[in-house]
Amino acid sequence: MARGIAGLGGACLALMGGAGAAQEARTIQVATHYTPEQAAPLEACFDAFEAANPGVTVEHQQTAYGDFLQTILTSRVGGTSPDIYNVYSVWVPQLASAGVLEPPPADIAEFVAANYAPATQGAVTIGGQLWGIPTELSVYALVYNKALLAEAGYTEPPKTWAELREIAQKITRVNDQGNIDVGGYAYGTTVAEGVHPFYAQMFAAGVPPFAEDGRSTNLTSPEAVRILSDQAALFADGITGNEIVVDNFVSNAVGMQIAANWNKFGYQEAYGEAFADTVGVAPIPTDGPGGTMLYSFLWTVDAASDVKDDAWALLRFLSEPREGGLSCTGEAMAAMGAFAGSDADLAAMTATADDFDRAFIAEVTEGRAVTQPNVWQASEVDRILRGYIDQAWSGGMAPADALAAADAEIQAILSEQP
Repeated sequence: MARGIAGLGGACLALMGGAGAAQEARTIQVATHYTPEQAAPLEACFDAFEAANPGVTVEHQQTAYGDFLQTILTSRVGGTSPDIYNVYSVWVPQLASAGVLEPPPADIAEFVAANYAPATQGAVTIGGQLWGIPTELSVYALVYNKALLAEAGYTEPPKTWAELREIAQKITRVNDQGNIDVGGYAYGTTVAEGVHPFYAQMFAAGVPPFAEDGRSTNLTSPEAVRILSDQAALFADGITGNEIVVDNFVSNAVGMQIAANWNKFGYQEAYGEAFADTVGVAPIPTDGPGGTMLYSFLWTVDAASDVKDDAWALLRFLSEPREGGLSCTGEAMAAMGAFAGSDADLAAMTATADDFDRAFIAEVTEGRAVTQPNVWQASEVDRILRGYIDQAWSGGMAPADALAAADAEIQAILSEQP
């Protein structure tokens, strides 16, 4: 049943040039990692698009996130690739180099340029080439436990790293065995939970982790070395440790951490009605100009699709503002507790946001957020960097030496790109 037809605009008119063309049977296959429940708002919009474009059928294919990139590559080899993908921005260099993706036509490029913030556009751009329309945004900020800060005598979150260290030290509690029961600060065990906070701190310090062309790094810069040295000092001085990680935040065992907005559901589930009074969000503490990192997923079209015009028309329809509310993509993101990329969606989300969401959205709308580096073989690059970060944290390597070693291995990878 068609729903939410308002707002189809030019995206559908382009498909309705004549009765014969309108009735010609065409199928648009859309691949995402969203579950049927998460994709429900999109499915309703697919119905609306079909209703406005007789003869067009939209099919949704769901693949688990962990298998998504490999599934794309495998389907291409087998000649069964869908027409539209919703992909993680750091996959784009590999997919574009392999000839998987179709660059957007001029009208889509103009639409993105007019309706999305520079950092959001940057998340879906490689070497100056736009590859699609931003969808789900993830943004990093300082998340802190208001109650633990208050117990330590602080009513405001830190603004500099020195203040963060001071507050974290007063929050930290150690048991009789010398283990940390409450950590003033915490990191996580995954690659992203080590690398993304490091990148976010580099942006806050005013130095991007990679050169603009993605072919060299700034990992040996004085700012990068200082950031890793400050992190390692938290471990050396017992303010954090491997026994206290970001997952312990929901048990009131962590004072502060750099985390992304999508953690909100976990916090809400843990704290219930006490969520707003317990969980605070603030810009990343720094002595630099300030800033943070975001990353994005994006709608993009397969270069082998035989319905490219239809596919781009559908994607524009999904992304266009609707009267009095969110776009189709924005509605789906909001239902998942995520942020959509367009200026109009972010404005609509801000109007109804709580303090938690509003603080994260402000990082984007006020221009502090910068896109995660979409470098060649980003997953492998991040894995290498996380390994050397761990060595610095444990005291096995001096921070400068760890970053120099990481830089050498990463530079070897970046030099292999086309």
